[in-house]
Formats: sequence, C-alpha cells, structure tokens
Amino acid sequence: MKWALGSIRIGERHRKDLGDIDSLARSIAENGLLHPVVIRPDGTLIAGERRLQACSSLGWCDVPVTVVDIDNIARGELAENADRKDFLPSEIDAIRRALEPIEKAAAARRMAEGARVGKVSTPSRTRDQIGAFAGVSGRTLDKIAAVVEAAEAKPERFGKLLADMDRTGRVDGPYKRLRAARQAEQIRAEPPPLPGNGRYRVAAVDPPWPSDKETDDPRDRATHPYPQMSIAEICALDVGSIMAPDAVLWLWVTNYHMREAFEVLEAWGFEHKTILTWVKDRMGLGQLLRGQSEHCLMATRGKPIITLTDQTTVLQAPVRANSQKPDEFYGMVERLCPAPRYAELFACTARPGWDGHGDQYPAYDAEADAIGSYYDGIKAIGERVKAGAPVPEFMLSRRQQPATAGHVCHHPKGCRYSGCEGEGRCLIRSAVGAGAAP
Repeated sequence: MKWALGSIRIGERHRKDLGDIDSLARSIAENGLLHPVVIRPDGTLIAGERRLQACSSLGWCDVPVTVVDIDNIARGELAENADRKDFLPSEIDAIRRALEPIEKAAAARRMAEGARVGKVSTPSRTRDQIGAFAGVSGRTLDKIAAVVEAAEAKPERFGKLLADMDRTGRVDGPYKRLRAARQAEQIRAEPPPLPGNGRYRVAAVDPPWPSDKETDDPRDRATHPYPQMSIAEICALDVGSIMAPDAVLWLWVTNYHMREAFEVLEAWGFEHKTILTWVKDRMGLGQLLRGQSEHCLMATRGKPIITLTDQTTVLQAPVRANSQKPDEFYGMVERLCPAPRYAELFACTARPGWDGHGDQYPAYDAEADAIGSYYDGIKAIGERVKAGAPVPEFMLSRRQQPATAGHVCHHPKGCRYSGCEGEGRCLIRSAVGAGAAP
C-alpha cells in the first residue's frame, strides 16, 4: 500500500537526532524502500521517521506504508492476523509505545471493574498482549525497549546496537552487549582495591618459568636474567586470594611450558578460556625454532564481564626490553575487561591504573624503553657503556647486583643478589598472602 507522503502526520517523537539522512536516501535510491513506514489509519506516523525524511529528500510524493490499527490491537482483534508483516524490532517498540497508553487506560478500567468483581489486570498481561501482535514474547519486548531507549539516550555509544538489531532482526545479541556495557560502567566506577591486597577483577601474571637444563649443545642459547621458580613454587602462589569471585586472569607462558601453564591455572582456581598470541616484529633466540611469538592464556573464574568488540587472538606489537610486555596488551585488556584497577604480578614496568608486584618493579632502563626495541635498546646501551657510562643494573647478573636497603627477595631460596641471604620474602608472595614483606 502507498500513502501520500504529505498527508502523513508526525506527532511527538522520542527520537530527536535522526542521524545521517543523506546516506539513507542514497541507499533508498539505489535499492528501494525495503521496509515501509508504519502508520495508523488516520495517517499518524508510528515508525519510520528517518525513512520518511529520506523519501521526502528524494522528492517522492507517495511512500509505501504498513497501516496498523492500534485500537484493534488493543482489543486483540489483530493478534491472530496471519497476514501481518515481520516488523523491525524498532518498529515493534514504536507500536508498543503507541499502544501502551491505550492499554494502560484499559487496564485501569479493568482494575476498577476488578475491585468490584475480585479480578485485576497485571502489568505482565498488558506487556504480553502488546507483544502478541508482533509475535514476540513480553520478555523480548522488554529487551527491544531497553536497546531502543539506550540508543535514544546515547546514540553515539549505543546507536550501533539498535542498527545491528534492526539489520539482523536478532534481539538477544545487542541486548547482551548493552547489558555488558552497563555492567562495565558500574564496575569501572567501583572503589579500587587496596594496593597489594585486592581483590582485583583483572590481573596479568608473568611468572619466572624454569628453563630446561642447559647443556653444551650449541642450541641452548637462551639466557635468563632473573631468578627462576619451579612449577611447584608457581602453583603454590596463592593468587586466588587477591582476586575477586568474578575475575579474569592473563597468564604469560613460554612455548616450552605451555602444558604446565594449565596446571598452574587449575592450582590457582581458574578455568582456561582462550589463548592470545603476541606476534613480535623480529625473531629471538630458540633451540629448535627461533622464537617470534609469545602466548598469554586468558582464564576466568565466576562470571566476569567481557566487553568484546574487535579484539582477536593475535596481538602484533614490537619487541621491547627483556620480559617487558607490549603496551598494546595492556590497552587491549583494559578495553576488554572492565575493572576499577588492575594488577600485574612479576611486573617490571609501572603504568597508570595498574598495581605492580615483583622485585623488578619498576626497575627497567627508561632510555632503552624509549628507543622502542629491545635489540636496538641493548645496542644503544652498549654504545653508552663503551663511552664510559655504567652498566645498567638490569643488565647485571644477580650476583653482580648489590642487595640494596629494604631489598625484598624474589626467590624463596634467595634471589642471588650479591649480599642477599634469602631471608626476605618475595614481594609477590607478600602480595598474595604467602609471607610478610620485610
């Protein structure tokens, strides 16, 4: 059915910003009007104001319409109409808004009648009756309304959810993303956890994995400029005590210890979900293959909020200083996993919004880091040392580095700093409740 465009009346509208009408007009000119506007029998617009404005800008005199008699729907006379069209979710909500005042007035009358005869009309019955015409449940109607209202209130943030809902006809996906976004707002507004105590909603852990026994084999070229821990010692860390009931854990692991990493997650009370692979800009050392990637296991416990958009299992970022993870990783975690504050165990770099724990925290060479590449940074440091500058502390072996006042030991048997007797406790261990910091 077509209707004279000029005779369609636009009443009070909930949506104030109509968005990009020109793009919509170009689409209609190329493909036609795929979804007719929805009007009442008297020509009052129910849904489709953007389409109406686009058709007007194209100079159309008549526009395809779907006529919906709100009064008949209220009486239930069209609930079984087999010829009714498939409405867009936003059109269903527009019909709900047009029908709701009539239903509320009718419900009030029924309640007044019920006061005399002992029957009342419930809000759920009214909601289900509104959804009956469009062939959706009352619960689905509520989800549609939530997405539409959010898009109207914050079109720059939630407008895409409404567009996706109308484009696909699916309601659950956009509604779940809306709910996750709102929960993420609440989480980020929470009071931050106490530094060193938690409980943290999100943490990243980069343990000092043990190496396989070095031999005279020339393939054994990897070096470890930090004290290592055994798998049993890593499993014994009470990481779960500083994590919230609903939490996300990111566990960095070497290729060699991928199998043991799952044991560690189980010991800490987390369930593995997926693997992020950091693809580096250049190759490093290795035994059978030279390494150019590093893996981080994503694990959860409880039901944490994840705000997935375009994040994938691949992270491409340049190599930085030894053991230092790329800034792109932390940015991705912050976008994906909402938290008022984050934790990093065995950290070597300080960053805003994160509590770092570890004997290397925050000791690293800032000048080398500014260069942006670990290998170029080491080369630059070598040139400075040749010119008479002291060797940076992080490049010294542990036996060459002095144990400074207030030193906190990293390894349960002593971190092998010169002068360290192993009497202190690791800052990691004090953070997770396995001992007190000196």
